[in-house]
Amino acid sequence: MKKGRSQTIVKSGYLFILINFLLAIFNIIVGALSNSLAIASDAIHSLTDSISGFLIIISEKLAINRKFSNYRVKIERITTIVIALIIVAIGIEIIVLSIKNIITPEEVDYSFPVIIVLVVSTATKYLLARYLKNTGKTINSSVLIASAAETMNDTWISVAVLFSAIIYLIWHVNIESYVSILIALIIVKIGLEFIFPHLSKHHHHHLEQDPDHTIKN
Repeated sequence: MKKGRSQTIVKSGYLFILINFLLAIFNIIVGALSNSLAIASDAIHSLTDSISGFLIIISEKLAINRKFSNYRVKIERITTIVIALIIVAIGIEIIVLSIKNIITPEEVDYSFPVIIVLVVSTATKYLLARYLKNTGKTINSSVLIASAAETMNDTWISVAVLFSAIIYLIWHVNIESYVSILIALIIVKIGLEFIFPHLSKHHHHHLEQDPDHTIKN
């Protein structure tokens, strides 16, 4: 069962990398065409998420190595914290970029194709988040659950960007920077909750337990 669990985690890691890389490419293109800070930030976030995917794979490879097998829980916990730090860093980055854009606003050029790309991006991220969360719960992997939370954050960012784009198209009011700040604050909060579980109402107990305790060998 341990071997099967490990293969599932590694497979999820590769899927995580592939999807986020493709989303980053699409968002970079759309962000450049529309001159949207929010979309560009989302693209950077997707590229950073690819790093999280590599962390998932590396941590699992170390965990199944006989030399490190006794430190599986610690390795997963450390990796979870690293991913959480990435979440916080990206959140702060988005806040800084958004404030700069409020002080010196730039014109955006949203169009129907941009809306379609945003819808597809949002749906893809949501499905990936659900997959990671369900898989993480099934095999009791804190790393996958943390990655699912990170991906769900991305989904909400995409929803906010989509909402901003629709508002702009209808009323020609650019609110994306303000929406991005609100979402970024939520991202930072969730990231801190993974680092300091006691900050969360749910205390994220799954991050502390042995992932193999509930799995029969």
